[in-house]
Amino acid sequence: MEELVLEVGLKLDQNLIYYHDMLINHGLRLDFSCITHDIYYTKENLNGLTENEMKKACTRLRFCDGINKEISDNSDLLNKEKELIDLGYKKVFDTIKFDFQYRNDKMKSMIQLQDIKDVGLLVYYDNPDYYHYPLEEQRKMLIDELNSYGFSFKYDDLGLDKLRTLYYKKEMFSKNQNG
Repeated sequence: MEELVLEVGLKLDQNLIYYHDMLINHGLRLDFSCITHDIYYTKENLNGLTENEMKKACTRLRFCDGINKEISDNSDLLNKEKELIDLGYKKVFDTIKFDFQYRNDKMKSMIQLQDIKDVGLLVYYDNPDYYHYPLEEQRKMLIDELNSYGFSFKYDDLGLDKLRTLYYKKEMFSKNQNG
């Protein structure tokens, strides 16, 4: 059976500290945190595309600094940015996010809390153990798992599409942030 990857990206209504404490109190630990500056370039028209289609239509440059340690060599990225502009690409998104990733020893992926400029605070999660299930079933399993760590999502809660929200300058929702 073909594997399908569903990722939920649900908007949160409390502050980051609230969710950090909640996850820690449910037995997770903060494994990684960073500040990420993503710049997306494209030559394509993005009108009418899904979140995943927008991602695929863009070339992303990522400037990433781990808290207390540098992760990437930004000079190479600046050269790549100049190269893209010289090839006729235009900058369509310029985002900065604070990314905090939580897990326990049993988890194969991490629960990510991302505070994204001009979007808000979201929780992102997928689980490779669920990839062989139909998308709707994966979604329910992901929501159940998130709820077991203290969240209170409903099955009909839609996720926020970051790129579509930035592109249309209004909140855009779907059932799969990888779709």
